[in-house]
Amino acid sequence: MRTQWMLQLQERLWGLAPWDAQKISDEWFRAHFHYAADVVNHWVGSVVDMPHAKLFNFGCGDGITDLSLVLRHGATRIHGVDIRQEYAKLPRIAREQLGMSRIPSALTFETILPGTPLAGRHSNFDAIMSWSTFEHVQRDQLAPILRDLHGCLRSGGYFFIQIEPLFYSPFGSHLRRYDDKPWHHLLASEDELWGVVQSHEGPIDAAEVDFGFADFGVDGYKRFVFKEYLALNRLTSDELVELAVAAGFSVARQERRNVEMEVPSALRDRYPQEWLLNNEIFLLLRKE
Repeated sequence: MRTQWMLQLQERLWGLAPWDAQKISDEWFRAHFHYAADVVNHWVGSVVDMPHAKLFNFGCGDGITDLSLVLRHGATRIHGVDIRQEYAKLPRIAREQLGMSRIPSALTFETILPGTPLAGRHSNFDAIMSWSTFEHVQRDQLAPILRDLHGCLRSGGYFFIQIEPLFYSPFGSHLRRYDDKPWHHLLASEDELWGVVQSHEGPIDAAEVDFGFADFGVDGYKRFVFKEYLALNRLTSDELVELAVAAGFSVARQERRNVEMEVPSALRDRYPQEWLLNNEIFLLLRKE
């Protein structure tokens, strides 16, 4: 609390710390600072007044998108929660990528345990956002978490959810860093997939290397990513919408993005084509 108070005092005296987007050199940072933040602003900023809204980020990760919403889109209050503490790196990342001496006091973060009830401590938010998080939630926790987040919103508030890639889409395994074969996770065994990941050599696409990579090392990161793959809940767009409505939300707007690829013959009779081609969903929910 003292640190937050000091940040607020500094900003009252000198304003936000200067920053320069021309300094950005990291592709992961660039994608989340520009693309992800612009998408969130497009969906959330169209229904709430960003400079005056109280915002909540469920699965905030490293906080880069939140930082951009403050610096580039005028947000003044964002509280982010996550089960990991990647956001603790944000002051260093902001210094390296933007030349910022301190992050804005508008940002606060919190570490939670999976399934931790939030509505009792956090309420009356104008909007909640969640970027590529819900595919990682344990399936039996999806309904209670959505009900809990419903309780975190004020009446008339909005909840924006994005998921990409969806599990049954060509690269829904989240293993594309190491395996570039479409739908390979639906065609190969877990042992075969792990073999592909384990034997991968050479660089990874820079846009896929997050700031946690250095914490694990090359082999450790492979194990981490594969463990994440095994834990995916295999949620489809239809299931997400059904669960959200059952939790009390109404659907204000949605967009589903599909890929244009030839589905392997071995999968055509095993899964609906809609599942196989639906790569991403943008879902805007409302609490009546």
